[in-house]
Amino acid sequence: MDRGKNVAPNSSGGYREFTKWTTKMNLILLNSMIEEVCQGCRIDGSWTSKGYTNIVMALHEAGLSGIKKNHVKNRQKSLKDKWREVNDLFGGLDGFSWNQTTKRFEAKDKVWNDLIKAKPSTTKWRVNPIRH
Repeated sequence: MDRGKNVAPNSSGGYREFTKWTTKMNLILLNSMIEEVCQGCRIDGSWTSKGYTNIVMALHEAGLSGIKKNHVKNRQKSLKDKWREVNDLFGGLDGFSWNQTTKRFEAKDKVWNDLIKAKPSTTKWRVNPIRH
């Protein structure tokens, strides 16, 4: 399985390794998070130590042995940031519907054009699916 490892230059002139999450990795992560919520390992919006341990173990069992707690924390933050962006852009807007098959927001061209004119950053959501 693709472990999603890549390298990038850092400020000191060297390179650092980072994890590039694939769709499959995200699905494994999200499913394990849902399982831990059902087991009561998320209290007041925070994961318990047991919850984090179980999530990391589930990722390891799926062949992602290089994933650690900090990777999970960072990915959760990235997913939350993406959710906030989409929610802030589309929350409460009329004329849009969610297509579960394509994983995209749909609207008539005029509705999209008006939104893009007002908020140019929404252009990418017209064509890009939101898988997670």
